[in-house]
Amino acid sequence: MTTYLPYIFGLTSFLIGLYLFLLSFRLYKPKHKTEEQKDRYEKTFKKFGGLWKGASIILVLNGSYDLLTRDSNKYRFDNENNNYEWTSEDKEILIKNCMRDAGSTATDYPEITKDYCECSTDKMMQMMSKEQIENIMAKPQTEQINEIIPIIKDCVEELRQGIDSIDSQAKQ
Repeated sequence: MTTYLPYIFGLTSFLIGLYLFLLSFRLYKPKHKTEEQKDRYEKTFKKFGGLWKGASIILVLNGSYDLLTRDSNKYRFDNENNNYEWTSEDKEILIKNCMRDAGSTATDYPEITKDYCECSTDKMMQMMSKEQIENIMAKPQTEQINEIIPIIKDCVEELRQGIDSIDSQAKQ
């Protein structure tokens, strides 16, 4: 169920923000049945128009961010409770397996790869329990990658930047 929450909250936030944006910047003018409704709307707009503009932009940006990143862990209540079963031995094993799985990258760039493995291990340990990791590791490799990459994307980017930096220095 939590996998759908980024879509639900993102789309809701985006649509409400878009409606407020259209109202506050007067791109859409609602039809009023009576003159009293129109006057009430105008008074409310004069009083809260600036607030509507700011809120609409924030809601549109928040909704867009939720839809683009789709981080279902953002909406979980039990994130703090996932660390209780991890030990330092578990961390060492995950880092060792990561270094082994890195293959030639670990051989060519040992320090950067170790930093990457430590970063990705820390992120996985923060976001998932042992049981969740074991369930992911039991799946085919493509599914494993699809589930883990969103969690460790910052670590992957740091690894790429480090490798690019070393390669560019070597060319000079």
